[in-house]
Amino acid sequence: MNAIDSFLLGDSALYARLCMTTEVLGQFVSCAPRSLTLDQLERLTRMPVKDLLKLCVTLCREQVLRPHPEQPQCWVLACETSELTLEDAFRCVVSEQSERTRAAKRRALADAPLADTVHREVDMLVMQATMGINQSVFQHLRQFSLDRLKMTAAGMFPARRSNDDALRGWPPTRLSFS
Repeated sequence: MNAIDSFLLGDSALYARLCMTTEVLGQFVSCAPRSLTLDQLERLTRMPVKDLLKLCVTLCREQVLRPHPEQPQCWVLACETSELTLEDAFRCVVSEQSERTRAAKRRALADAPLADTVHREVDMLVMQATMGINQSVFQHLRQFSLDRLKMTAAGMFPARRSNDDALRGWPPTRLSFS
């Protein structure tokens, strides 16, 4: 990964959260349809329990995970693995981030006087641009199923062939035009 990759979404923290969320969801995809406990997630991802717990609560709120009916701090995917996409991971990250932003704005509005007309127009313009960008991002992320992680983990993709193998395959040793 180079320096540009971490700013794929315009924010290195957002990118890091997307990677972390995708990694956690990848663990659920890999063990589906079984559930995962908080301890298992900690062992598999090596992430702090506090962060994992907050993330799992967010994933439940966004209806990506559901709590296990009998075990505490245990979750299972709320949908089939083939239905889970990067869009779902991104939606959860954005939801968590927007919740923090809303709380900060409420505190700021309580302390600050009403914004002037120009400031409101700028806010509206930036909000419209952000919504357009987010729709585009969601559209692209929707195309990538997290089910691919399960197939990769199971070794279902053939090993990459070297360029030499590709050259040896063409032209075929025997051509038949009959």
